[in-house]
Amino acid sequence: MSELKGQILGVLLVLMIFGTMSVAFATIFSNATSAVSSQVTETLS
Repeated sequence: MSELKGQILGVLLVLMIFGTMSVAFATIFSNATSAVSSQVTETLS
């Protein structure tokens, strides 16, 4: 039973890490996209 608990804990830990990383990368990508968009707008104006 303790092996099962360990495996479940490991899976939850991996899911939490990947979830946190995906949120971080989505935020970074969103910020980079808005920065590029503003640069393009300034360049074309």
